[in-house]
Amino acid sequence: MCFRPPELNKLMHKCPACGQFNKPDAKVCKKCGGEMPEDTVDCPECGVPQPISNKVCANCGFNGKPGSGDPAKRKA
Repeated sequence: MCFRPPELNKLMHKCPACGQFNKPDAKVCKKCGGEMPEDTVDCPECGVPQPISNKVCANCGFNGKPGSGDPAKRKA
């Protein structure tokens, strides 16, 4: 039985393959060795999910500056 407070698990990332909790910056699971998915965020310009490490949207080119994304790919 685990006595870890549930709020601590929110800081950890759960492996999609085996369910093991790993550190947020883990690239592979410490239990099964499976690849850990990178955190994503939706682009505010086009809405396409992007890895949080991206500085520029791979879909529309938005870089955080107003008007920088491709207007044809903006979300409706």
